[in-house]
Amino acid sequence: MLNLFGKDLLFRLIAVVVGIAVHEFGHAAAALLVGDDTARRQGRVTLNPLAHLDMIGLFLIFIVGFGWGRPVMVDPRKMRVNPRLGMILVALAGPFMSAVVGAISALLLMSTWGAHYNNPFWQTGGGNFIIMTLNWMAYINIAMAVFNLLPIPPLDGWNVLANLLPLRTRVRLYKFERVGPFLLLLILLLPPGQFIVQTVIQAILGWFAPGF
Repeated sequence: MLNLFGKDLLFRLIAVVVGIAVHEFGHAAAALLVGDDTARRQGRVTLNPLAHLDMIGLFLIFIVGFGWGRPVMVDPRKMRVNPRLGMILVALAGPFMSAVVGAISALLLMSTWGAHYNNPFWQTGGGNFIIMTLNWMAYINIAMAVFNLLPIPPLDGWNVLANLLPLRTRVRLYKFERVGPFLLLLILLLPPGQFIVQTVIQAILGWFAPGF
């Protein structure tokens, strides 16, 4: 699990705040693109972190290693596309934006490695600040993308899966939606779940930035 206390606290905090804002903005922007203006009317189609942060969710990131932003409200009835397709697109938009920011950060970080020993700037406090920020932006945003794609309620991956399933099947799984958060907590607390999630994150980061 992610522990924000200790070394590099400032860089981790920056990455988490930016990551939450980008992720929730992705949901809000996708909803608007498919015709639902609910998020726009609530001021959520913005990259301003203040519009997306949930103080309890942010606090829990420091305490237990995971948390959340303010959920983006969506009204499928307003969508110009098939509501189920619209919900899938909105659900995928958050992890997609997280993955894009993580990939860009990893690529920028990799581009600094070749010049690290040849350019004195990267030895300064300013250069180190940029490198550490990119490092944590890459890790945390890729982690958010992978984690949110898990098909467990109430994560985005579950919303995608639920809207792909026949209605009857989804009704039968209603009870699972209520126990999903507890299952998610077990995955995050037990070593096997942590190992699997961490392995996937490191593999993706290694693809963008070999040796990460």
